[in-house]
Amino acid sequence: MKHHHIKQRLAAGERLNGCWIEMYHPVASEIIAMSGYDIAFIDLEHGPGSYADALSVMQAIRAFPCAPMVRVGSSDLVDIKRTLDIGPEGIMVPNIRTADEARQVVNACRYGPDGLRGAAPGIIRATDYGTDVEDYLRFMAEDFLLIIQIESRQAVRNIEQIVQVEGIDMCFIGPSDLSASLGAIGNFESPEYRDAYARIIGAVQTAGKFLGIVPVPGCSLKQQYQDGHNLILGDADTLLLKQAAAGNLEKIRRAAASIRP
Repeated sequence: MKHHHIKQRLAAGERLNGCWIEMYHPVASEIIAMSGYDIAFIDLEHGPGSYADALSVMQAIRAFPCAPMVRVGSSDLVDIKRTLDIGPEGIMVPNIRTADEARQVVNACRYGPDGLRGAAPGIIRATDYGTDVEDYLRFMAEDFLLIIQIESRQAVRNIEQIVQVEGIDMCFIGPSDLSASLGAIGNFESPEYRDAYARIIGAVQTAGKFLGIVPVPGCSLKQQYQDGHNLILGDADTLLLKQAAAGNLEKIRRAAASIRP
């Protein structure tokens, strides 16, 4: 299985980017990868796709220097196992609220005796269907990127303990859910949100973990990188298509309206 060494690039100080995959169409995903994004983040939490759809996306982008990763639907042990078996280079687990939950996620990613992941390395896509088991085990130990989302008031209260969990590589702030949990969805300027944001960044950086986020209104991408984010996941393929279609339609309508009867 081809690997893109995303964790090594992050450790070297690169500021990386990615695009959400919500359409689950191989052609659309191929275009995203071809465009030069560092990561194609396949969304199984909010997107309508299945494991099979996610696998098709990975196959479509395999020829390009774009790492396939997956946001799983939940922290469920089976959900994580089935996602790992199709071979992403990293996963993101939503809404982790305590250090115990973070440890459970780590355990779900590790084979026994260190974890609880069901072991079938001889038949899964992640090992090229059993042809490269040793390399896969090395990859999981050294290069696999495990991301958890911090997106609740409870997670902020526990952030200093969460970031100490061994095996968690990145904390990814979920601004919309975090603002909702703090009582004002979409308000990223409230004192409560700003305090929570600063506390998360401080704890993550003190622990030496990586940090990620999506674009937030009122804060430039440059500022987010300056705040210490190592990864920014920008728009989704659906939104890019919507924006391009709207812009194209506006140009055509403007041209038609400019012609006098």
